This record gives sequence, C-alpha cells and structure tokens, in this order.
Amino acid sequence: MIASIKHSELKNLFDKGTSRGLSATLKKSLLLWLSIMHAAKDLGDVTISKVSTLEEDGESYRLYVQGLGTFSFQFVDGEIRRLNYRQDLK
Repeated sequence: MIASIKHSELKNLFDKGTSRGLSATLKKSLLLWLSIMHAAKDLGDVTISKVSTLEEDGESYRLYVQGLGTFSFQFVDGEIRRLNYRQDLK
C-alpha cells in the first residue's frame, strides 16, 4: 500500500488521476505502476519478471522499470513510503 508520495506530480496523479505536463502514454504507464505498488503486500509484489528490477539501497529500494524510469521508496510494515520517481532520459 502506498502511504506517502514525495514526487508532487506523481502524488497528484495518484490522488486525483490527473497531472499536468504528462503525455497520455506516460500517464497510463504511471497509473498502472501506481496500482501495482498500491496493491503490494510485500516487496515481491512490486516486480514483474523481465520488465522491472528491484534493488536495495540501504534503507530504501529502487524499482527500475524498463522504458519508464525509476521509482525509489522505503518499505516499512507493508507500506510504501516516500515514493519518488525519475523518468529515464532517452
């Protein structure tokens, strides 16, 4: 479950379903991944084989999603906290 989001546009997208400045394709992909992360009960639930890679970074995690970007977050007591996003530059 997503408990907190650090990235302001990602927060708007999660809370309201809208975000200015995002292409329709990016918005659709981000909403899909936000749904996956919100439904996650443990860390294994946030990865999809051959599409994403989860790496531990100290007390936080990085989820690399092929063709989309990187989500960083803390996972505490079954909650995703301080969710952030960085789009891959092509």
